[in-house]
Amino acid sequence: MAAHGQRLVAAAQRAGVERIVKLSVRNVAHGATDPISTLHRADEEAIRASGIAWTFLRPTGFMSNALNWAGMIAGGQVVYAPFAAGRGAFVDPADIAAVAAACLTQDGHAHRSYELTGPEPLSPADQVAILSKVLDRDLHYAEADPAGSVAQMVSYGMPEEYASAVIEQFRSTLDPWSAQPTSHVTAVTNRPPRTFADWARSHRTELLSPASW
Repeated sequence: MAAHGQRLVAAAQRAGVERIVKLSVRNVAHGATDPISTLHRADEEAIRASGIAWTFLRPTGFMSNALNWAGMIAGGQVVYAPFAAGRGAFVDPADIAAVAAACLTQDGHAHRSYELTGPEPLSPADQVAILSKVLDRDLHYAEADPAGSVAQMVSYGMPEEYASAVIEQFRSTLDPWSAQPTSHVTAVTNRPPRTFADWARSHRTELLSPASW
């Protein structure tokens, strides 16, 4: 990933690109040292050094990560996920896209960083409760062991190093800043960010029928 970022910056310089909008991660702004945050930080540094005008989008966890629970939702009543005590102001990827489009097509965003969040801090149990209501299913949350979650991702074919890095991203929901919403989606798009319930209603079919996607 780091080498890929360097090649993209070099290609942008050769092509005379005037503006780069970089999709990063919120953890970068809070000193995180996990592998994924470290790679994104290196990309940001390379872009800063390029001389090209930049905007960094630093979203928190994606609401769409809940699609990983679709099999559990379809197969039973219990949804397992690690870090029961974690809370995140998760963001709808559609809001990230709206911010990116604005930053690419409008002036006034050069040399700015935006932490993109949803409007409310949610724990895994909060998310499952919302899904239960939206999907009209009797769903309950149970905490999963992080090591077991890594093993499960590896069983699906994900390299262990990457699976471990993903779990470290999830672990950041234990940090206080993870639960703090920002106003950046509203500031850029002139509308409030979507709620998790909004997202779930839009993806009801995929959540109830994993085979559909």
